[in-house]
Amino acid sequence: MPVDLPAALNAVDELGGYERELLASLVSVPSVRAEPSDVHELCAVELERMGMEVELVTPRMDELEDNPEWSPPSPAGAEPERLMSVLGSSGEGPGIFLFAHIDTEKPDPRGDWRTDPYRAAEMGGRIYGVGTADDKAGVVSVLAAARALLPRLQGARLVVGLVHGKLGGGLGTLPTMAGVGEVDAAVYCHPAETGKGMTHFKIATRGFFNFRVETDGRRPHPVEIRTPLSEDPRQGINAFTRLRGVLEGVDRWADREGVLCSVNRVSAGTDPVVLPERAVAEGAVWFRHGTVAEVYKSLKAAALGAGAGSTQRFGLRSNPAENPPDHPLVTATASAIAIETGVTPALYPAHVASDIRFPIRCLNAATVGFGALGGNFYGPNEWVDGADMHRATRVLVRIVSDWAEQAGGGTPWPSVGD
Repeated sequence: MPVDLPAALNAVDELGGYERELLASLVSVPSVRAEPSDVHELCAVELERMGMEVELVTPRMDELEDNPEWSPPSPAGAEPERLMSVLGSSGEGPGIFLFAHIDTEKPDPRGDWRTDPYRAAEMGGRIYGVGTADDKAGVVSVLAAARALLPRLQGARLVVGLVHGKLGGGLGTLPTMAGVGEVDAAVYCHPAETGKGMTHFKIATRGFFNFRVETDGRRPHPVEIRTPLSEDPRQGINAFTRLRGVLEGVDRWADREGVLCSVNRVSAGTDPVVLPERAVAEGAVWFRHGTVAEVYKSLKAAALGAGAGSTQRFGLRSNPAENPPDHPLVTATASAIAIETGVTPALYPAHVASDIRFPIRCLNAATVGFGALGGNFYGPNEWVDGADMHRATRVLVRIVSDWAEQAGGGTPWPSVGD
């Protein structure tokens, strides 16, 4: 089932106008994370026009919260039933999955935008608009690549996912995994957050969670009735002093386990005269091995053993995931990027909570993430390089062609567990 690569690349080059028109259409539809949007309808229409079978994915909280890959949405309060992702599939046989996210940050502060954030504006080769870089250019490349590949990809299955990924992936990417089916590999068309475009591409994502530890104390009795100044602090238990001992224990745990742990917020007491009866510290843990559940259990044991009254995990959490650097998908991606850009890309393993973790962990499929050069992520005057967006589409076509040739030749790419 080899792809006629020259014909597919020629087909992509004929879609240059389509790419810009589609990006403009996507930008014009507000799709702020956690807020209801109709952007999925536009995406579904594009997939249907290609002849793909289309499924709208509605997340069900009762089915997701016990999933080990679940992360609570941030900000909280999103209405899951109004956050629709789109899944398209076509063909039979070995499969490959291409995906990107359709939700954006808010275009705030609006007064700092030089253009209307919901109107794509091209200036000096850059296309400005909310979500252009993060990640609607990725959506464009996935759709344009699929349009060029489908007539030329016989004996194989192409799956496309356009998901809500900005809420930690739990309400978009994770529920979409159930409908992907068996695939050999996946490509997340999303630029590296380093801002270096395709000169970096993601092969791994670090595990992460927030934690809170609390300690209790006891005020001494005042010698003089209702007079805090008469209290002898030596006769009480200082919750903050106890907390310091706990944090020293947590630091020793982090060094022993080889994880990165940082305490970033501490509070204790309300009055400089009164001994604190409660102290709280909050921080974050980054790790490469194990799971959130396992690493948190180990931290909790260390904190309680050092005198903590209680511990808690909260907020965004993510299990780590990675591909072997010599996996054929990694090699094919590096080669495709080098051919299209003239630059040998560097492997980027440091991003936290990347959506590449979902196909790796849920589907056992090798997954990489790359995307076009862009800037001003998460802020005013977000932009993507128009020519690089087109190059990213060509890179996708090359990766799928490489995969199809290997699969058709009887040497399919191994899963990440092989």
